[in-house]
Amino acid sequence: MIDYNTRNRYFKFVRMVYVNRAIIISFFVLMGFGAYMAYLLFGTNSIEVLIQVKNKRNSLEDNVHTLQYKNSKLQKQLFELKGLEP
Repeated sequence: MIDYNTRNRYFKFVRMVYVNRAIIISFFVLMGFGAYMAYLLFGTNSIEVLIQVKNKRNSLEDNVHTLQYKNSKLQKQLFELKGLEP
């Protein structure tokens, strides 16, 4: 059988949880929101990854423009060597 002190402590704990339920629920909601924000900032689909992908895209686009320019110069040289007009 449960003695009186254990039962009394249990009821005090239940009452404390019941009285502070709004604070406890707010705490868990805030912790969940904080975890979600941390995932957005530092996770696999984070803002850092988005910025890295944008920078990579810009560098690849610059590389494409440079290669297109070089290609056009080489084609012009090829046509000149063949004796054709570009």
